[in-house]
Amino acid sequence: DAPREWLSLSDHQDKFIRWVSGKTGLPLVDAGMKELITTGYTSNRVRQNMASVLTKDLKLDWRLGAEWFQLCLEDHCVAANFGNWSYFAGTGGDPKNRHFRTISQSCRYDPNGKYVRKWMNIRENGVEAALRPWEFDKEWPELVVEPETQLTFHDKDKLERAGRISEA
Repeated sequence: DAPREWLSLSDHQDKFIRWVSGKTGLPLVDAGMKELITTGYTSNRVRQNMASVLTKDLKLDWRLGAEWFQLCLEDHCVAANFGNWSYFAGTGGDPKNRHFRTISQSCRYDPNGKYVRKWMNIRENGVEAALRPWEFDKEWPELVVEPETQLTFHDKDKLERAGRISEA
């Protein structure tokens, strides 16, 4: 297999800056980055979602994320951090495509939006506003990716049929 090709940081620095500053427009990713910067910690699930956006959606080199986490994490371990990033990016001995759909992940693991609301200024009430704030708040930052790319097939279908993702 040919090595994975990453977009040039010099040509896509704006994407990286939005990712590291928690301004991707994706609530779970931005909440995770704000928690990481503020506390030096974030859960493994959120770390995986952050890694997915950087490597699968923004197509930036996983080593940028690994180095950023190395600077920010209080519980940093070089081997675990770089091993996890390599694994998630699909560059190690298990090169699967691990693309997390962050909106669907948020619905599954933060079903009431409590985590996202702790770290993000979401003005509207309701679970859907925590999952898709750009639909409820016209001042929400522009998303760095198309929102449809962050939904599973099942959740895309649910949104089209019912106009919502959550069961709440």
